[in-house]
Amino acid sequence: MRPDLVACLLFALLGAGCSRTPPSPTEKTPMAPKPPTPARVLTLPPVSGRAEYLVVLLHGVGASAESFLPIALALSPDVPHAEVVVLDGLHLFDGATTGRQWFSLQGITEQERPARVRQAGTEVSAWIDGALAERDLGPERLVVVGFSQGAIVAQWLALHRQPAPMAVVSLSGRLAEDGPAAADTTSVPVLLVHGARDAVIPARLSEEAARGLEARGARVRLRVLPTLAHGVDGEVLEEVRWFLRDVLPHP
Repeated sequence: MRPDLVACLLFALLGAGCSRTPPSPTEKTPMAPKPPTPARVLTLPPVSGRAEYLVVLLHGVGASAESFLPIALALSPDVPHAEVVVLDGLHLFDGATTGRQWFSLQGITEQERPARVRQAGTEVSAWIDGALAERDLGPERLVVVGFSQGAIVAQWLALHRQPAPMAVVSLSGRLAEDGPAAADTTSVPVLLVHGARDAVIPARLSEEAARGLEARGARVRLRVLPTLAHGVDGEVLEEVRWFLRDVLPHP
């Protein structure tokens, strides 16, 4: 054995140091966590055969993409140049053993709500970026339709996604804001539809949302339906159809 190695071993046994330094461990940069992805994405191809834009539907808390699919099927013929997709909420619903959610309602307060919505909106927007890129569509070629908790996220996207969507539909939602809108949201058209008999999210919250969205530059249409509770019926769908026909381009 080489004399220098023998010396190192003797020094080590006696508790002394050694002039030969061991190699330093390799440092690994921690990887950033991947953004959550929906468990399921249900897709309806464009009726015309060519997608000019993407319509994304966001369901309510505790529901699923499958439960919101009938809404997509009802609207798809009215947006013939769009691919319509229905997402599962990005997180498991923590209020039951089934269902999905965009953000947790556990222990939520009015002070905490904006931060939770902001996180959910950021996650959904990241997924949308990838979906648009996969389809070779520009980042502005987007329509968002949300119900209840999905509508809350949709309103956030109307104000903060850059560039802003072509249009946003909020059904039985509310605005959760604690800051200014993005700089380029001044012209985004937003439809708010709410039931006057809604006992889950009172209709006055859509009225407040209309004022808040308009103050931040959005072009808002508000419809409060006198006989509707917390849900989507034929009258709601007709309001959405008229809005989309009016605001979307027809290639």
